[in-house]
Amino acid sequence: MNFFKKNIVYVFALLFLLTDANIVWSREYKRIVSLAPSVTLSLYELGIERAVIGITVYCPKGIVRKEIVGTLLEPNTEKIILLNPDLIILTKEGNTKATAEKFKHLGFEVYVMDVAESFNEMCANYFNLAKKLNKEKNGEKVINTAKYLLKKIHDKLKSFGELKVFWEIGARPLFTLGKRSFINDYNYYTRMINVYDNFNSRYFIVDIEDVIKRNPDVILLANMDDINNSEEIIRWNRYKMIKAVKNNKVFMISVGNSYIFSPTPLEFVKGAAMLVKIVHGNIFNDK
Repeated sequence: MNFFKKNIVYVFALLFLLTDANIVWSREYKRIVSLAPSVTLSLYELGIERAVIGITVYCPKGIVRKEIVGTLLEPNTEKIILLNPDLIILTKEGNTKATAEKFKHLGFEVYVMDVAESFNEMCANYFNLAKKLNKEKNGEKVINTAKYLLKKIHDKLKSFGELKVFWEIGARPLFTLGKRSFINDYNYYTRMINVYDNFNSRYFIVDIEDVIKRNPDVILLANMDDINNSEEIIRWNRYKMIKAVKNNKVFMISVGNSYIFSPTPLEFVKGAAMLVKIVHGNIFNDK
């Protein structure tokens, strides 16, 4: 075997070993379908909106036209097949496992983002997505910016006392959240304490009598139910023995107009700033 042939064999052997060692070669995706609002926001922030060709009805539209491919729970399979994406991105939080398996079975590359139970896990998931798309530097920049801004919010509130807060995320029945929801981290950065912080759960049912006993300073209505939050405020105002009611600290959060429940790291910062404004007013006007 001459020198040239020996080197060809060596090159192919090296390539085989590298592949076998699970070294992933970067790939540029040009036809992405996003099946969750937080994913779509992440793709925009990472600077690859033009590669996004399909989104759900709940996703932000962006500046480039995209096809609407249904909802989180009921994506339009036929439409997605016609779009012929090179990557479909879902989340364990908002999409079903059956949806992911169906598109895998159809031969599409599928990437599923993990559930985040804290802001730090959210950042880790975000960076993993950035890495998948070969946008690590962009991902690091977004995460570092978000952490810097959150620290500014937290530091700004040093002179404020910690307030006990009750989150209502469902009214019929009454649902709230525990320490395993990333929403609970909003409380840390805005210097509030969840009255159910001792519950090692994400979301669970409580009764009004127990909320009265825990006597929160603030009540936040962020209902996912199809109800009128103004009517909920009237309902809560009957319980004058609660500090939040007595001090007019029962607030509505417009879930439909924010991504507070499905944020990226930067949207999490916006959510924290929004909560500060709701609870404390315009204390950041001097920034």
